[in-house]
Amino acid sequence: MEAGSFHEISEWSRREKSAAHYRAAAERARKLLKEATTPRLKQYLGEVIAYCERSAAEIGQSIPSFN
Repeated sequence: MEAGSFHEISEWSRREKSAAHYRAAAERARKLLKEATTPRLKQYLGEVIAYCERSAAEIGQSIPSFN
């Protein structure tokens, strides 16, 4: 295996973990949103969910395809 290939694979792995992290954070925020009682907290959690989903999507799109 050449060094360039190893770098591509390790970079892909790092990004994949980050996308998974953002998806998990969005899921936790959704659970909290169900229990939120104040309008400001509901708004904030909605913003957190949107940010996490957007970040996961951006990271997912930047992962190279190995087909």
